[in-house]
Amino acid sequence: MSDRPYPPSFTGLLLHREPRLGYSFFVPNGWYRQDVEGAEGVAVMYIPSPDDLLTGFSAEGRDLGLEVSADDFPALRAGFLSGLRKMNHSRIESHEGEAIGRLITLEARHTFRDGGATRKRWVRLLYQGTIQVRLVAQGSTEEEFNYWLPMFFESMRTFRFGDWGVDVGIPADDWLVGTEESPPSP
Repeated sequence: MSDRPYPPSFTGLLLHREPRLGYSFFVPNGWYRQDVEGAEGVAVMYIPSPDDLLTGFSAEGRDLGLEVSADDFPALRAGFLSGLRKMNHSRIESHEGEAIGRLITLEARHTFRDGGATRKRWVRLLYQGTIQVRLVAQGSTEEEFNYWLPMFFESMRTFRFGDWGVDVGIPADDWLVGTEESPPSP
């Protein structure tokens, strides 16, 4: 476990919206936003400390250009688990998935080796219509993952296709609720 005397403290949650692909989720207030270069779709990462770029929560979404349905679930599940197992010294601790109407979800928690370090991840894949979103909560070590797990949980479980903000009356032009920052340049 971490050598920190206390678990992380919530100071609030901020709303992250992705209007181009139609999803939103909450992230811990005070985490640093990094747009991910070279992603195949729209990607962002939030990290608790700029001193540890390997611990954080990321979301990457893209339009696949084809409709995904519940009939695709067995193949998606097999491919998801196969991909995780191909990582260096991968150990899948838990996994689950389901298809509910147009929504397909797959998730797993696993550890893997990266150089000389063992890292821990919680990965979720979500599909709705033609949209695929990959959520990753990762700790640079197993201890870091366990320390930040309460924060990761909020971001993982508040993800939704749709806009949390519009549902509670926040104007759609507020890109990240709770900050004084401007939206990123297109």
